[in-house]
Amino acid sequence: MHQHLLVPLDGSPLAEAAMPLATELARRLHLGILLTRVHSPAVIVPSPAEMPIMMLQPEWDEGVRAETRTWLVQRAADLARTTGLHVSPVFCIGNPAEEIASVAARRRVRAIVCSTHGSGGLAPHWLGSVTDALVRHARCPVFALPPGAPARSGELRTLLVLLDGSEVSTAILPQAAWIAGAFQAEVELLSVVAPSSGVGRSLVGIEADERDPLGVDAHAVETKAQLDGIAGDLRGKGIRARSTVEVSRHPTRAILDHISRTNPDAVALASYGRGLSRLFLGSIADKVLRSSGRPTLLFRPRPRPAAKGGSAVTPALEATMTGAGSGTL
Repeated sequence: MHQHLLVPLDGSPLAEAAMPLATELARRLHLGILLTRVHSPAVIVPSPAEMPIMMLQPEWDEGVRAETRTWLVQRAADLARTTGLHVSPVFCIGNPAEEIASVAARRRVRAIVCSTHGSGGLAPHWLGSVTDALVRHARCPVFALPPGAPARSGELRTLLVLLDGSEVSTAILPQAAWIAGAFQAEVELLSVVAPSSGVGRSLVGIEADERDPLGVDAHAVETKAQLDGIAGDLRGKGIRARSTVEVSRHPTRAILDHISRTNPDAVALASYGRGLSRLFLGSIADKVLRSSGRPTLLFRPRPRPAAKGGSAVTPALEATMTGAGSGTL
């Protein structure tokens, strides 16, 4: 059983902005916190011939390393004193993304909670390079907070879970369920499906227990029935849940419009899927994180090698289907 949340810090105020959500999650779930900071040794880049060569003294890097380690130990002590939580500092040297992912794997953390970028700036584009690498390579969920999200993260009352009709996308369900359970939040399941031919650009929102009002899209009705089944399973486990299907040719726009209208406190999705709409193959996950202004729980399930003649199954998906995994589904 996972016993810790991991919070990467880099000394910047933006990285610190992830702390309220992390501490509240840890308090509600009785978890400890690993505060992690990675020191990247200075790299000497050869200077052009026309410029004087600047040599960095090894003592300078050692001094920065010692100062960074001292800061982390003190930050962990301060957090433990003010929250009453068990907080441990973990200081590493090397590539930030690789070291953080390694610590998360070794310590079997429940999740990584982090801002989308810190002192390292924006790369690539909108998703901080370290967070981007963690989403792609960490074995645990990553709860990422884009700029503007930390102000919303003290209390999560509603959680929007995005599904694309694929079985792989349902791997987010156990991860979303423990978040919802921790905060006693209501879960809304949302799928966006493409309209049938001849429907044009019509947009049909199918709310809970409502049939397709125009009778134009049987696939939307089928998808709604599937979501209702998942919502029923969640309700059977004590989680308030409802489902919605949107019919649109523009899934990203439909999702962001839905978020704007319904104002959820957080969003959760698998970072790739293989459904008809192909929603979560990177781009939509990135755009939701960039544009929603909400803490976003992301999970990238790892395929397990298939037996000869079979198909690959992700462990997270198997947990979802069998009711194992996180103790929630």
